[in-house]
Amino acid sequence: MAEYLILTEKKSAADNFSKALGGTSGDFDGHSYQIVHAQGHLMELSEPKDQVAGDLKERYGSWDPENMPWNLNDFSWVKEPTKAGNIRKILSQIKKASQNAQAIVIATDNDPSGEGELLAWEIINEIGWHGKVYREYHDDETPKSITKAMRNLKDVSDQTKDGDYLKANVRSRWDFASMQLTRLATSYVRNAGYYVKVVNQGRLKSVMLSMVYKREQAIKNYVKKPFYEVKFQDDQGHVYARKVAKDNEEKLAQIRHADKAQAEAELTQYQSPVHVKKLKMVNKKSTPKTLLDLAKVDALLSKKGYSSNKIKNVYQQLYEAGYVSYPRTEDKVITSEQFNELVQNSKEIALLVGVNTQLLTHLEPRKELVKDSATHGANRPGSKVPASLDELGKALKNQSDLECAKDIYCLLGKTALAILGDDYLYRVVTASIEEYPAFVTQYNVPANFGWRQIYNDGELPKAPKPLGTQAKAIVAEGANPKPAKPTKAWLFKRLASYGKYGIGTGATQQSTMAELTNAKSNAHLLNDKKGVLSLTDTGLMSAVIAQGTLIASPKATEQLFQGMDDVGNFKLAPDQLLSTINKVVAHDKPVLQKNVALVEQSVGKPQKKQYPKREKVDVTYQGKPAQINAKWGEHTWTADELKELSAGNTITFDYKKGQISGQLGEKEYKGHKFIAFIPDFDN
Repeated sequence: MAEYLILTEKKSAADNFSKALGGTSGDFDGHSYQIVHAQGHLMELSEPKDQVAGDLKERYGSWDPENMPWNLNDFSWVKEPTKAGNIRKILSQIKKASQNAQAIVIATDNDPSGEGELLAWEIINEIGWHGKVYREYHDDETPKSITKAMRNLKDVSDQTKDGDYLKANVRSRWDFASMQLTRLATSYVRNAGYYVKVVNQGRLKSVMLSMVYKREQAIKNYVKKPFYEVKFQDDQGHVYARKVAKDNEEKLAQIRHADKAQAEAELTQYQSPVHVKKLKMVNKKSTPKTLLDLAKVDALLSKKGYSSNKIKNVYQQLYEAGYVSYPRTEDKVITSEQFNELVQNSKEIALLVGVNTQLLTHLEPRKELVKDSATHGANRPGSKVPASLDELGKALKNQSDLECAKDIYCLLGKTALAILGDDYLYRVVTASIEEYPAFVTQYNVPANFGWRQIYNDGELPKAPKPLGTQAKAIVAEGANPKPAKPTKAWLFKRLASYGKYGIGTGATQQSTMAELTNAKSNAHLLNDKKGVLSLTDTGLMSAVIAQGTLIASPKATEQLFQGMDDVGNFKLAPDQLLSTINKVVAHDKPVLQKNVALVEQSVGKPQKKQYPKREKVDVTYQGKPAQINAKWGEHTWTADELKELSAGNTITFDYKKGQISGQLGEKEYKGHKFIAFIPDFDN
């Protein structure tokens, strides 16, 4: 009998725990143990109609707007195994192993959302476990972190007192109940004659779509308004202007003329040439920036053409292999222990990512970048340093992802090593026109690039020419700036800087972006072209119909995120937060209905319904030629899979968050018999 049954999130994590503890079973720190693993989420909430009493099934299965808002007191909140083929088998194995254990140790990912906690408790509840439950909190999956965490277990046997679980569970239920808004939006758009699969609405995604929509509208409605302003320019090219705050419209109107002739008339008031007067020169410095979150990694690497989905998946594989740190961290600083590890590995990492090791001279921790309050620590290279960048390929399922893996590692390496560089030193020069001191110029002169030689997002600043001695008055033309195209970097920055705490973590923003930009997903609402975003047709519908709703409100979403944190910190009861979803639905339902009229203005009148043709592929079934759809759901058959199916064999393939197994079989629809792939959901 093993005292501890250690439950990890996936097989790769189980392998790392096995390496750290000395095997899949054994003794550690005076306790016997056995390691088992899940396969991501094994459980999911049943469909709404399966959550309610029999006489309510028709109502909760309907997308008819008359049946919403729902009464959440009707719900049992029952969960069932996900549809992946081998989930029931995994649950059975975990349950069998638990019968010989004295306690279960939750060893799933320790992410800020509490998702790992929810994943584990779903399994614990499903197998009917009522014994002791402990939680270990590993910073990453290195042996050192795992053994340290296993020596510091926390008793969480009462799940109603496990804040991480409560936070994740109420979020899961809130999101589930929010499907009402998707059903409403979809129904209204379909009833207006549009052929759409689904018009998605949801926490965060609706906010992101709304922000992109408003920026696209600002670009579309932009009207250039030129203005003319008197300035001075010296004989070295420096321009001197009157300093006015951008939001001081009254003052700006006094110095900026809509008519060029007016500016030229003002020009006659000033003598030329005039003399330049140097006012001051101040030495300044800047320290390295805080490290990256996952959203920033995505924003930077998307410029190379990588999709958010690829960045997320490749990063996760590198993490599981130990090459990079935990991806879904909220931290932008690191601990003293993590800093010491970085210093120890710095020369090896520098050689890999192309950084001059002689620049790594600041080997003492900066207090603004190294704090003991960090947990996982910011995104950075992992404890395992590869011998070469090509070695990263060992961690990848697809070797075609190797260049993305290299770029992820190089970005993390350079941004982390930058904190070992000297301060960036520069001089701020300020000068004015002697005869007209209101006209001022200011510029920076680099003195020592320091950390910016290790990593700089863009080109290094160049030294400007020295001040001139004389200047002359000129009429400079300007215009109200045209809004820039919406980019990932712009959107993530807006979300992070909104309100007091921002909207969602970088990891949450990135995972939502991965969903919205995935062309194979029903939630494909944004196009992503090297980090530049645009709405798909369905995305435009989703954004337009949500204008003025609470689900698309940044402020309401910020309050929702804060409410989830309050649940996790026992400041708010879960049911109180959950009840807010129907307040949102009650408010948004008439707004969505009204906004259908705006859809036609944005996308045009609905076209005649056209069903897409499905591509077929050849197979053999029981010795006879046949054809099946080239895709099953979102999965496209490979040549090897078609060969195995034709041979009558069962195949297994990755699908969404799990795996599907099945073989060819005969089906019937409206009296027509045909050959198709038959999934086996029971094994």
